[in-house]
Amino acid sequence: MKLNLLCLMTATIMLSCSSFRNDLVKTGGRNGVIHNAIIDFSNTTRLFKRDTFFSITTGEDNKILIARIGKNGAKILLTRNAKIGARNNQIPTRFIEKKGKLFLWWDDDYPLTQEALDIYKKYNLLQDDRGGIITVPDFTNDDAQKAAHYYFCKNDLTRYKKVITNIGLGYYDPPSVECK
Repeated sequence: MKLNLLCLMTATIMLSCSSFRNDLVKTGGRNGVIHNAIIDFSNTTRLFKRDTFFSITTGEDNKILIARIGKNGAKILLTRNAKIGARNNQIPTRFIEKKGKLFLWWDDDYPLTQEALDIYKKYNLLQDDRGGIITVPDFTNDDAQKAAHYYFCKNDLTRYKKVITNIGLGYYDPPSVECK
């Protein structure tokens, strides 16, 4: 009886751990890298449970950083230059909402949408400055907090390594990822 229960528990754990891997994509460039990082981050890290908002930064060679922004006090400055359809990098233009948490990032190739403004408003992230009075937004990342750094294979985005650290990208030796 105990052996059967142990086997059942082991099988359940293996299935629950591998199920999110079925959602990973092999290709897709920058969007695929972001998609896979969010899938992994939301299913495997404790950092996901600690905050509500996460900032995504992409780098060269399929490197990605997911940083915790926080629960309260984080704001995105909404200026008169932030207009629907604009690609002026004033505020993050891309986002994914997953399990009640928000991931957001800047994308020079993607315009600001009403949907993005609506989701930022839903999470109370907008700080209105259409009058030009406020000059510094409250939206900051605490560099002392841990973040997740992802390193992906270019030809197979399902192959990657993750490093949880409070050391910035480029200030430690990155892991080697076995790519085929």
